[in-house]
Amino acid sequence: MFLRGNELLKRFFVFLAFTILILTYACSKKPGKTINIESNNKPMVIVFDSTTCPYCIKLKKDLENNPDIKEQLKGFELYFVHINEDNYYTIQTAKGRLKLDTASLARLFGFRGSTPFIVLTDKDGKVILTIPGYIKPKTMVRVLKYITTRAYQTMSINEYLSTP
Repeated sequence: MFLRGNELLKRFFVFLAFTILILTYACSKKPGKTINIESNNKPMVIVFDSTTCPYCIKLKKDLENNPDIKEQLKGFELYFVHINEDNYYTIQTAKGRLKLDTASLARLFGFRGSTPFIVLTDKDGKVILTIPGYIKPKTMVRVLKYITTRAYQTMSINEYLSTP
């Protein structure tokens, strides 16, 4: 079976348009940015979130706008890691300075896929506490005080939260 000139030309242009479309899409994907996670000699709050998660959006608003939380956060470095973005992160660990993609960073901190996921570390980057899910502002203030007062050295978070 032979194709006539017009049919051959049509197929060629369809193939050409399809190829251009694929190349345009492949080239338009921007490479991820590199973000440095530094403690700067302070404890850190690292929030793994998703831009489509309603509880993540609510937590972010709390962290950025609640005056009591903002006051407590002055003693912390705060980072948001958007799990649906392909970025790279440099972070100091016990194994030295690492450059990790988003998924590897999430695994490093024990993230299991449910957002938000809050990681609190000491000034050396050692994980003190992880919190899966959203917590209310009043509780967040207490959690931040738990870290800044170093109460974690003598009691569990549950003991601390149950004290007046």
